[in-house]
Amino acid sequence: MKCEGVIRNVIEKECEDYYLGLVDLSQVKNTLVKKYKSLIAEYPRAISIGVTLPYLTLEELCTNKKQPYDVTNCQLKSITSHLSKLIEENGYQALDMPKSSKMTDGSRVSFHEAVAHLADMGRIEGNLLVTPEVGSKVNWGTVLTNAPLLTC
Repeated sequence: MKCEGVIRNVIEKECEDYYLGLVDLSQVKNTLVKKYKSLIAEYPRAISIGVTLPYLTLEELCTNKKQPYDVTNCQLKSITSHLSKLIEENGYQALDMPKSSKMTDGSRVSFHEAVAHLADMGRIEGNLLVTPEVGSKVNWGTVLTNAPLLTC
């Protein structure tokens, strides 16, 4: 798929260990989709990007608990901004969702994790998205668009 290859090239300039999912939100029945129906009507498709948190020893984690999230937040901001720009240059609309968004589906699951779940990246457990490979040690970002992701 040509479009997926372009997206992967953008992501791989920022990180090596990542998740990528594409989902047509207009075809999904979910409380999040219902809650944000006007947003999804304008941007019916989503690109879900997950950056795996770097492995840190217990000592490193105790020193600075936010550091891994700061690093991956910067990577996600760069990736989502770049993807949005590429999509817009091709004549479509795109909205990169900032990581600081407090959008939830009512169950305290973040918008990013809910979209990743809808893209089959993992399952929701409690208020976290859990992947089969690394559990919840993934930081998620989202780009909403009206581009035909499966055919571009």
